[in-house]
Amino acid sequence: MSDPGPRALGLDPWPESDDQGLFVMHRSNGAHLGTVICVHGTLDRGGSFARIARRLEGAEVVAYDRRGYQGSRALGPARNLATHVEDLVDVISRVRGRDPVTVVGHSFGAVIALRAGIDSPELIDNLVVYEPPLPWLSDEHHAHRGVPLGDDPDEEVERFFRRMVSSSAWERLSDEERASRLADGPALVSDLTIVRMETPFRLDEIAEMPRPLTVVLGSKSALAHHVAASTKLSNTARASRIVTIEGASHGAHLSQPDSLSAIIAAAIEQPPQEDQCAS
Repeated sequence: MSDPGPRALGLDPWPESDDQGLFVMHRSNGAHLGTVICVHGTLDRGGSFARIARRLEGAEVVAYDRRGYQGSRALGPARNLATHVEDLVDVISRVRGRDPVTVVGHSFGAVIALRAGIDSPELIDNLVVYEPPLPWLSDEHHAHRGVPLGDDPDEEVERFFRRMVSSSAWERLSDEERASRLADGPALVSDLTIVRMETPFRLDEIAEMPRPLTVVLGSKSALAHHVAASTKLSNTARASRIVTIEGASHGAHLSQPDSLSAIIAAAIEQPPQEDQCAS
């Protein structure tokens, strides 16, 4: 069975794409929480935030397919992290209307959100990130850090999906669903190359970031290095808090939308203060 479109999930396509041709979606739930912009992770799509969007009462929720993925596939994969940040800034600039603006990043999308928070704090009032991959900040040795990926995007897609979701889920995909995932292969390779080969930000840049940061983890995440590095991230930021969702794995925006949307709303209504930063 193929994935339902974003409209069926409660997100409407933005009336016009932005100047970069990104596929942007939104849902209007009111005004008091301002605008929430969601940035998806690797081998995902903007529509996966629809469950969050339906639960964020009082917010204008915006999500988009990052370049190279799904509705933005025609743009091709990003050259580097800076391209992703430019895209996010373009989306913020186009849809900004209700303050405050909160950027929610999941996994690799969190890396983009954090870099944007460093570079363009005047556009972003609040950051919420879920389990960003931060191998360059981890104390553990990562065998893949600095090692280029293979030349076959299809192999990388299957390997990534089996590792991050499950082998049984890969086997259950219909031919249409599998073809759609494989078509996102070049974008996946770009994402993984960035965290392997680039240094997206330094901890001292996070320490100087002026916007509040909420770091969210899942208690059942199998990604121990994500948890360790995310804790270090939270301990570094001047105004931050770290929150764990009990029972959640890496895909909490899909499996635990009630908990994650409540955390996002709380981060907007009561953003962390500098004196909450862990020592």
